[in-house]
Amino acid sequence: MSISTKVGGSKRRQPKSKDPPGPNQSIINWKEEILHNLIQEFKFPSDWWVKFPIAGSTAFDAPPGYMTHYAAFFREGNFRLPMSKFLGEILTRYGLHISQVNALGLPRVTHFEFICQEQKIEPTFEMFNVFYYVTYTRGFYSFNSRTVGVLLFNRDPPKSFHD
Repeated sequence: MSISTKVGGSKRRQPKSKDPPGPNQSIINWKEEILHNLIQEFKFPSDWWVKFPIAGSTAFDAPPGYMTHYAAFFREGNFRLPMSKFLGEILTRYGLHISQVNALGLPRVTHFEFICQEQKIEPTFEMFNVFYYVTYTRGFYSFNSRTVGVLLFNRDPPKSFHD
C-alpha cells in the first residue's frame, strides 16, 4: 500500500461553499523533517513509498495511487495502517474519504470496533449506525452519539479514567 502522508499546516484554501461533500483542505505548510519523524515514530514500512507532498497541495491533490493521511489521524485518532475492514466499511457506507474525517472522530470508530472485538462480536456498519451518526462541522466530518432512540447505560459518565 502506498500513502502520501500529510502533517501540520493551518492555512486553508478559500472556501467555495460551506456545504459538504468536501472540507476546506489545509494547504501544506510544514517541513520534510516532520514527515521523517512520523515515519520513524509509527514504523512505516519502506514499501509504502511514503511521499512528501508538493508545496501548496492539499489532501485532495495526492498523486495517482496515493492517499493522504494527516499526522493527527495517527497521533490523536488512533489510526493505523493497514486500516481495518470495519473502518473501510464505515467510510464506504457514509460515502467519505479518510481525509474528510476529523481526527477526533476516528477514535469513536476504533473504540466501537475494540468494544465489539472484546465482546467477540463482528462490528458492522448497521450496528455502528445504531449508536452514531455522521456530522459535518468546520470543514470535516465526524461521528456523534445518537441520543434519540438509544438507551443510556450510564447517565453519569466517569470524569476520569480513575472513576
